Amino acid sequence: MDQGLVRLLELYTNLFTMFRWNNRPTLLRTNEAENAFVSAQFSLLLSLIARENGEKVNEDRLFKRILLKELPKCILSDISVDTKVLIKELDPEKWDAVFDATVSEVAPLLPANHREEFMNEMKMVKDGSTEGKIISTGDLLSALLEADIHSRFFPEYYEEALESLKKRLSHFDCFQPYKILRESPWIKDYQEALVVLLRAVRWNRLKRNVETTVAGHSFYVAVIAYLLALMENEVGNNIDSLEVVKKALLHDIPESLTGDIITPTKRKVEGFEEVVSKVEEKMVSEKLLVHMPKNIALELKQRMLDPFGGKEGRLVRAADLTAAVVECLMEIKTGNTQLAFRSAISNMLDTLSKSEFENVRNLSDTFRWGLELAGR
Repeated sequence: MDQGLVRLLELYTNLFTMFRWNNRPTLLRTNEAENAFVSAQFSLLLSLIARENGEKVNEDRLFKRILLKELPKCILSDISVDTKVLIKELDPEKWDAVFDATVSEVAPLLPANHREEFMNEMKMVKDGSTEGKIISTGDLLSALLEADIHSRFFPEYYEEALESLKKRLSHFDCFQPYKILRESPWIKDYQEALVVLLRAVRWNRLKRNVETTVAGHSFYVAVIAYLLALMENEVGNNIDSLEVVKKALLHDIPESLTGDIITPTKRKVEGFEEVVSKVEEKMVSEKLLVHMPKNIALELKQRMLDPFGGKEGRLVRAADLTAAVVECLMEIKTGNTQLAFRSAISNMLDTLSKSEFENVRNLSDTFRWGLELAGR
């Protein structure tokens, strides 16, 4: 599936260049990858709250849908929410036909053993199940967060959007996980952390043609990690794909508090990396998770502070590097001639080529061959 995987990952990169609210002035420009990350965070919190309160959640289905629901957007482009609502009101059958055709278009790129299942999940993503309600609520909360930020400086452009989003969210007022989340005093701190990651640009010492933030990068890492986990399981490597996705979505959350301390800096002086780890633990515990229910805080904290631990963590680290390779490739492909990207991609591919995971090694070889064939 190497070529299919590469084409699928390339399709997902469209999320980095599809910007939201582009028919209105914005205070903070966000793309679809960043929105998907914030929506996934809300959905993760809602699922934890649901479990904490005795509600059954099929987490495998939930996180599969969270990752797959963005794929049709890569084909349909940035049709606004308001436009989709009106289309569905005027001719819902036509919208369903367009959406089904889009799902069929991406189907050949999906893993063969999961193709039919994935297509069905994309079509059912926001059904009336608990998982569907969580995703619907998460998407609306993410959009509301963005609209609220923009409205602070451009209130006249967002008054109608805010009213519409709040009205649609009110349909979930009786959904217990949302009711608890909405009334939780700690959600404000978590939202502020997410906003920081929406603004944290990666590779910020270099001129970028296609900027990526920590938020968008984290969602892309989750996609890569999940697909790699499926492939590793097919060759007999027992990987918990759900754990992989959770670790990937949470692996950079501490950066909202500490800033992006790059690996070379952490390892510049012996023992400094351990100091940084202690700082992260203290800040995450005392600033971000302090008011959360203990069980929820513990689940989040373990994955935030040790995202690369264990077999699943090592696969997430490989996905993290793979995402960085793709970011370098986007720069090279769009004509960025800075040598730093070529040097970085060479070093990262060398590391990935030595991975314990067969499919990671194969993927790194595919990228390297592609660069050589293109004369890059």
